[in-house]
Amino acid sequence: MNLNDQQLVAAAFDGALDKASFRRLQERLGKDPALLALYREHAMLHHSLCEEFEGSQMLGYSVPSSVARTPRWVPVLAACAVAVAAIFFAWQWLKPSRPAPVMAGCAFSADAIVKVDDRQALNGSGFAVGSRLSVERGWVRLNLPMKAIALVEAPASVVFESDGVLRFESGRGRLHGPEGGRGFTVKTGSLTAVDHGTDFGVVSRPGAADELHVFSGEVAVNAVTGTAKAVLHAKEAAKVDSAGALQRMPAREEDFESITPELRVLLEDRFDTGGPINDRQPVAGISRWRLDKGAPVIKDGHLEGTGFEAFYTLPMDGLTASRPVLLVTVETVASPSFHTEQWSGVSLYQEGYEHCFFGDCFGPEETWSLDMKRRLVPVPTEPRLTGAQTITLRYDRRDGTIELHQGASAGNHPLVRKTIQSGLSFDQIRIGAGDGATLAVAKISVRAIQEPPLR
Repeated sequence: MNLNDQQLVAAAFDGALDKASFRRLQERLGKDPALLALYREHAMLHHSLCEEFEGSQMLGYSVPSSVARTPRWVPVLAACAVAVAAIFFAWQWLKPSRPAPVMAGCAFSADAIVKVDDRQALNGSGFAVGSRLSVERGWVRLNLPMKAIALVEAPASVVFESDGVLRFESGRGRLHGPEGGRGFTVKTGSLTAVDHGTDFGVVSRPGAADELHVFSGEVAVNAVTGTAKAVLHAKEAAKVDSAGALQRMPAREEDFESITPELRVLLEDRFDTGGPINDRQPVAGISRWRLDKGAPVIKDGHLEGTGFEAFYTLPMDGLTASRPVLLVTVETVASPSFHTEQWSGVSLYQEGYEHCFFGDCFGPEETWSLDMKRRLVPVPTEPRLTGAQTITLRYDRRDGTIELHQGASAGNHPLVRKTIQSGLSFDQIRIGAGDGATLAVAKISVRAIQEPPLR
């Protein structure tokens, strides 16, 4: 116990503390057991002194008149009051603490303007149960309980109703509920949706029917008014009005494409038309293809070649601190000699060094694999994939995480997840195949995205 605390307690018994100071002392007594013990010692000492010296003349002081003398019962009453206060503060300190509130993690787009309970929110701030989140510009990504993820686009207002319920007062959102997170519930003014491990979108607009669109899996939807209900599966949707009427319709996933992390397309090409690949201008991109070896041809809506290498120069500022995640998606078509002892696939380079390759690696094993060039052995996908596939590589320059995913996007269940050097930017991409091996590519895209760190 320090001298300041001794003086603070003494001042309290001398009546020298103002109201605000005494309130702060009360708050500390409920949290600091050592200070509470000191306070109780002073209370007992104060009571003893009052009893011992009551009516005695102290040096330098005259005996007060009987008119002004304090009645004997006053110090006793004061001591009792102090004892009761001490017991109260001790109970406050010893009673079980309230559980910490359930929180959702928030990550904002670069241009976002977001408020939580009418106060300006900061990127990365928490979103507590019972709070209202208003998105005035941009989008917000919420990392919710039960492993659910919600992307909410401005203008929108949502309430974190409980640890398993998110209520849309207005706006548009896209939600992902993993298989293990079944039961997460989304509410609007006219419908309640219970997730069964899926991806779906919700639209709530004042004065219009609320909508639910299912992109994968299934969702149970119930009208708030009346008894209408349905179970919606992939590519199905329904709208529910304020009277409880439920109307089925096809899902419109394209309406939710804007609810994605900010991205920059570095390269996009579809090999369905055009001449030779050398000096070819892609559909999107600031550079041109350069053919260094072989003679691949465009036929039947794809590029196909054996023993060839084609390079594309990526912009130097593609991957940055604000866009740290690279997505490379390649769609291949069937070719009789994709799986050989040679290689066939896609490589990423920086300053002339090949950092990683994915496709069919060197060797007789028939599977898609990831080859990290500083490692000795390529890593096959799990489960093993063969033949024509659409594969997406995801690289995060913040920590060097590199993954392979089946399909045109990166989800939560990679086929391969490893780590290479962090901080890479990649200045070239190569597509090709070794002598005796064939690569047939219909589409390829390279995107840099601003993805919040939710993994």
